[in-house]
Amino acid sequence: MGDYVEVIPLGGLGEFGMNCTAIRSGSDLILVDAGMAFPQTDQGAEFGVNVIVPDLSFLKEHRDEFRAILLTHGHEDHAGAVSFIINEIPVPVYGSPLTLGLVESRLKERNLEGVELIPIEARKKLQFGQIEVEPLHVTHSFPDCFCFAFGTPVGTLIWTGDFKFDQTPVDRKVSDLHRLAAYGENGVLALFSDSTNSTSAGLAPSEFSVYEPLRSLFRKAEQKIIVSTFASSINRIQILMDLAREFDRFVLPAGRSMTNTVRTARDLGYLKAPADLIINIGDLRHLDPRQVVVLASGSQGEPMSAMSRLAVDQFRNVEVEEGDMVILSARIIPGNEKPISRMINHMYRRGARVYDPHQSQVHVSGHGFREDLKLMINLTRPRFFIPIHGEYKQLKSHAWLAMDQGIPEENVRILENGDVLQLNAHSARIAEKLSIGRRFIDDGILEEVHTMVLRERRFLSEDGFVVVVLRMDRLTGDLIGEPEILSKGFLSVEQSEDVMNSARDLIITTVQEASLEEKQDEELFNEILRKRLMKFFRKNTGKRPIILSMTIEI
Repeated sequence: MGDYVEVIPLGGLGEFGMNCTAIRSGSDLILVDAGMAFPQTDQGAEFGVNVIVPDLSFLKEHRDEFRAILLTHGHEDHAGAVSFIINEIPVPVYGSPLTLGLVESRLKERNLEGVELIPIEARKKLQFGQIEVEPLHVTHSFPDCFCFAFGTPVGTLIWTGDFKFDQTPVDRKVSDLHRLAAYGENGVLALFSDSTNSTSAGLAPSEFSVYEPLRSLFRKAEQKIIVSTFASSINRIQILMDLAREFDRFVLPAGRSMTNTVRTARDLGYLKAPADLIINIGDLRHLDPRQVVVLASGSQGEPMSAMSRLAVDQFRNVEVEEGDMVILSARIIPGNEKPISRMINHMYRRGARVYDPHQSQVHVSGHGFREDLKLMINLTRPRFFIPIHGEYKQLKSHAWLAMDQGIPEENVRILENGDVLQLNAHSARIAEKLSIGRRFIDDGILEEVHTMVLRERRFLSEDGFVVVVLRMDRLTGDLIGEPEILSKGFLSVEQSEDVMNSARDLIITTVQEASLEEKQDEELFNEILRKRLMKFFRKNTGKRPIILSMTIEI
């Protein structure tokens, strides 16, 4: 395999979230990011599924070649699945100190110890067998984000991660344009570039640009201020801390993820805030509401998040009251519109005034717009171009933009999860397609939910269940009395009488037609009965209830 390098996306293409890609050269394989996704309704969001993480089959198959996980930054869509991978395939994890600090918190939640977490710095090169890696600093909504330059036997690959070219970042650390340009001068074989905002014209606004809109809201707030943003948006949290201090307010982190992130970022020096600025629940009783900022996780309306609980008066010792100001300082992820709308309605019912990105510039994206993306292409001047991070329309739009910048159409590749891209100095071809799955994780216990269990949960929620109880003679296998049929969530009383009578006749017929041997094998007979009832209910009602059969031998 020395004459080519393989790039295999395991998640993050054709979707938002779950960014995870394997890069393989010879017998050396590294994983770039290990992200999770948050399910929408059609993916199990209402059936106890908390997150979705990549399937590990490919990594397990190549575990002897698996050298490390490299993290571009600490947002959950890039680093949230580390614990699920490390639990089964222990390898070193590389990232910035802040990224690793947040990863360590997640590892502790799962009681995973002894994981090798190795901090890295911009421009300090790493070597993994045939693959050399130079981390380069780029600006995003997270401090110390990295773009990676991979030196391989066939040429240099640039992996941008999430980025924009922010000229006034909150931490004053701009993107490393000089090193990107130097790589462009020396020759870049392929650029893998963030496509999230490839349909947005212009340059992405600076993170600094939200200061004044937020300051204006803080200035006119008359009671408590409740702000929600992504818990890992450290730069945004710093702005909110600065404004709280300016307006003589104290900050209460609310929600486990927000509390952990604030603590970790302060301990590592990424959040600058005096010790007395941050308070706990017990301090609230001594403070006037005009002195309080509640910094809550749950901007997407997640059912058990701090914001959702605040909205329905279920958060301990904190209530949303008449005159409070609620600020949603985060983008609305597609698919989350309904839960966010419900949450906002609850806030309004309690007399709060709600501000979101539609009403005020309380959020800016951390991803580059089209002019940022053009600049990345023109700095690196790649031979081949591969858009990453986004649904198909973002990938396609980015591909067209690359062609507009002079990259030949035959040198642009749009990949899907599972594609095996083989690169050498002269070609970029999709050599094969792997079967790539995903793993559904149960809320609370953080354990995998088998797809069969998820399907049963969906059927239960949509079509209910039916329980059949049979009393049968132990020796002859004959029915004793009428079959009992109980159902919940299946049919209304008005609908059920005729259907259940016909189902009862079918059960009697099935018992009569079954051989004594079949009836004496309880598991076999129950499966025969279940299949016949399933077919009957689907044909006569269009529904597929879960069917349970119980036999009592007398």
